[in-house]
Amino acid sequence: MTLTNDDLQAIASLMDTKLQPINNRLEKLESEMSAMRVGQLELKKEIREVKHKVNDTYELALDAWGKSTENRVWLESIETTS
Repeated sequence: MTLTNDDLQAIASLMDTKLQPINNRLEKLESEMSAMRVGQLELKKEIREVKHKVNDTYELALDAWGKSTENRVWLESIETTS
């Protein structure tokens, strides 16, 4: 049995019809993956910003602690000389 050109076209059309839902799902999946990549990049950016803020806050707290220690020592030295 040999397949004619019409038979091959009918088979191709049937395969296209059967594979179309899979193609649609793949396109949707690609779109969702792209959106996830964009979201991931945004999260990385926000994490970097939070990291910088935490570091800045740590430095500020460390400076404040150092100043308070210096002030306490200074006040104690004034009390002992008075």
